[in-house]
Amino acid sequence: MAAAGADTERRQIDFRAEGEVGEYFKKLVFPAIIVLLLILLLGYAGWTYGFRFLIPRLMASSFFIAGMLIGAVLQLILLIIFTRWRFYNHVLSRSIRANEKTLQEIDRIAREAADRLAMRPPGVYVVQDPQINAYALGFRRKVIVLNTGLIDVTSDDELKFIIGHELAHVKYGWSVPVKIFGLTIKLPLLLSSQHREYTCDRGGLIACRNLNAAILVLARLALGKRLADKVDIESMYKDKDEVERDRMSKISEFIATHPPIKNRVYQLRQFHESELYHKLIR
Repeated sequence: MAAAGADTERRQIDFRAEGEVGEYFKKLVFPAIIVLLLILLLGYAGWTYGFRFLIPRLMASSFFIAGMLIGAVLQLILLIIFTRWRFYNHVLSRSIRANEKTLQEIDRIAREAADRLAMRPPGVYVVQDPQINAYALGFRRKVIVLNTGLIDVTSDDELKFIIGHELAHVKYGWSVPVKIFGLTIKLPLLLSSQHREYTCDRGGLIACRNLNAAILVLARLALGKRLADKVDIESMYKDKDEVERDRMSKISEFIATHPPIKNRVYQLRQFHESELYHKLIR
């Protein structure tokens, strides 16, 4: 009974990285500035030429412009959906699903990772591809795809970190929870979120429970297998000063889809020492 209670408590714990909401709104600043400039421009034109002259002409063309914009947006959405659906089916058609009879070891690792994240394991597929990569696919039916190039160079713990990372993507989906007047509203994650990658790295670490294996995976993403195996994992980006000295420009880091590897390594170390991590793995 006590074990069941502990499992329930663990299932209710959130390992989302702090700062995701702040980053989300920062990335909305630029579009907001563009909209504000357009409003100011229209206001200036109205003030200069007279609103009686300007407004009828704007209204006459507004329906045409609105129709064009709505049509373009709908076409873009349909194109994105079709492209993703086509890619989803293309990948699954040339891959093999891991299960208890086929690719049993990968199936076992995936189930252990899902259990440690208190999730139902989604389908895990293996596709012939030399690139060191893995990704989550799908809308309602989400799956995880592992390239053979990745499996060939990773140990069980390293693979568990990667699967845990992708499971965290599945767990949190493509939305950001924002509290407004005490209510939690999920806003769509329209822009890439670096903090989401920190969250998913946390999921990978909870799944594998091996900090060195997790860091080695990140090192291989940056350097490849041969060079990464020569890196001193124990001391790699262990203190904040080293991370700051090796920093790119803030703008470059801000607009990138993924945070720099050094930041991910440092954040993993910080999470590994945190009370939350030790509470989750009990």
